[in-house]
Amino acid sequence: MRSPAAELRIQAGKEAGFTLIELLMVIVILGILAGIAVVSYVGFNDRSEKTTARSNVRVVVPALTAYYTEHSTYVDATLTALRNQYDLQIDDSAASRYKISGLGDSTYCLQNHIGNWYAWTTGPNEPIDAGTSSHC
Repeated sequence: MRSPAAELRIQAGKEAGFTLIELLMVIVILGILAGIAVVSYVGFNDRSEKTTARSNVRVVVPALTAYYTEHSTYVDATLTALRNQYDLQIDDSAASRYKISGLGDSTYCLQNHIGNWYAWTTGPNEPIDAGTSSHC
């Protein structure tokens, strides 16, 4: 005759698989982790678009400065003229996302649009700002 403890060990050895509660807990934990990953990715993508838009504006500013140095005005400083005269490395497919406006003798407004973000600077020596609405 076996002891009760031995009987329990034999019965426990015959059982296999997971209970419904264990499976539900795993599914809930995986759902929470997936939710965190999706939110993190969306935030990363948003920050990436904002940074890219600001960087694109930063690339064009030296060409505008060089244009002003040669012509003493920003009038007629188009993106095509800047690219042709100063060998600006702007991808042609991205050129339509740029906007140069408010060209005057001593001011300009330069804007770039990537995804949901706009980045812009107005005039010489102004900081590059970013937001979700058009500025120029």
